[in-house]
This record gives sequence, structure tokens and C-alpha cells, in this order.
Amino acid sequence: MRIIAFDKFRDGVTLETIQPYLDAEVSNVWRLWKAGIVRENYARADELGVVIVFEVADVETAKMYTDDFPLSKAGFLEWSFIALQIPLPIETLFRREIDIEPPFDRTRSESLASIKDLP
Repeated sequence: MRIIAFDKFRDGVTLETIQPYLDAEVSNVWRLWKAGIVRENYARADELGVVIVFEVADVETAKMYTDDFPLSKAGFLEWSFIALQIPLPIETLFRREIDIEPPFDRTRSESLASIKDLP
């Protein structure tokens, strides 16, 4: 199961606060990545922090890993989790007369066609 985990720094935590922990934090995530437990890892664009996509059995297992991170152990982070599941095969919802033929991405061609029609 894929689990999205994202952190938020507790009030008062700054880059200077976490600097001494970063080498250990990055090494820990890298080991989990190499083990196939972390599938993706991103820096947040909206604030300090990360988004990690885990491939684990459940949220409790992802939480076990985030609790073991050096920054978590130091009490600097709050974590949130979103469990994902495989989506319903959407084609099963379509009637035969619904157009699902290629090209599948028509957004660009339809947008360009509508621009050409403008006076």
C-alpha cells in the first residue's frame, strides 16, 4: 500500500535548529529508499518540510518509520498520513458509446482549436 506522509515543523523550529540532524536524517531516508520502503521523497514548496511516499502495509508501519527519523525523535516534527489504494478501473463505469478512443490527451489540441476560432 502506498502511504503519503508529510511533515510540519513544530513552532519555533528553524533550519538552524535542525542543521545538526540533517546528515543522519538524509542517510536514514536514503537507506529506506534503497530498501524500497520509500518510493518518493520531495521537499515541500509551501513551507519547510518533506513529503514522503512509502510502500508499506499500512499507516501504522509508515508511522513506525517516521517515528524513527532523527528529527522526529528530537521532537521537531508533526506528521500527517494519507493511505492510498488502487483506483477502481474507471473504464468499467463507461458505456460502450462513450468515446475512449485515442488520442487520449486532447486538451492541448482542443485548446488550440478553440484559439484558432477566435476572431
